[in-house]
Amino acid sequence: MPTTLLKICVPAASLVLSTLACPALADGPPAPRSAPALLSHDALQKRLGDAGLRILDARPKAEYEAGHIPGAVWVDGKAAQALAAKPGGLEDREAWQAWLAPLSIGPGTEVVVYDGKRQLDAARAWWLLRYLGVDRAGLLDGNFPLWKRSDRPVGTEAPASLPPSTFRVAFRKDRHATREDVLEALKAKSDRIIDARSDGEFAGTEKHSKRAGHIPGACHVEWTNLVDKDGRFLPPDALREKLAAQGVKPGEPVIAHCQGGGRASVDTFALERLGLPARNYYLGWSDWGNAEETPVSGTGDGSPK
Repeated sequence: MPTTLLKICVPAASLVLSTLACPALADGPPAPRSAPALLSHDALQKRLGDAGLRILDARPKAEYEAGHIPGAVWVDGKAAQALAAKPGGLEDREAWQAWLAPLSIGPGTEVVVYDGKRQLDAARAWWLLRYLGVDRAGLLDGNFPLWKRSDRPVGTEAPASLPPSTFRVAFRKDRHATREDVLEALKAKSDRIIDARSDGEFAGTEKHSKRAGHIPGACHVEWTNLVDKDGRFLPPDALREKLAAQGVKPGEPVIAHCQGGGRASVDTFALERLGLPARNYYLGWSDWGNAEETPVSGTGDGSPK
């Protein structure tokens, strides 16, 4: 694991969250903040068959069909990613309700998500579920290849006759930030903005939008530094020490972002595990870097813009 997790940063942002309102239905109130669940492989194996636990597999469907954790339901991560990236997609209640339907999630269902990578797909699904109001969602600590290598149970049958989800979408605006929120946050200069992208993207030498660089004052916490190659998170004490060395205080509000939501979801999960009230600027640099009026630092030539 790289030894440098964070780069020196200055406080950047206090934020007033945007309203993702729907005239017909009220959004959910801010849910009490508690550390999201991180289940070990041992803990999950003991709970296989638990009717109150919904296991979600965020890998491509072909991989799911070739073998998955018994009882797991396939979640269409690509569909969620595409919906969230559409203009107004994060506010489309009916579309998200349809996405949730095959997952068979009820108001009290506990959910754990896993993938075949290093939490990238699982964390995106986790954050979207939390944003939609599924408060009892967590992650599996370690990916499916590790599960399989450890000779744990694997099945190929999809759960039969699951009822549609009865959970009703209630957007958690306290978990999400928009461009306008971040611009307001920069004026307040009180909270931390964390950039989960690569070194090159942060420095401005790697470009995926009209403009390259980073949000002024942002800390660089690349997501790959938070998990090992098998998708297991850095121990909380080690992460806490690294954050404290950079001046991040316990309980300090944070806005995390990347290019388009997934990598920032990994950071958001880790930060919430430490008790920091983290919010995800989900559209991230795909939004900020394509806007004309947003301030940018680190344009690749050493000059701010």
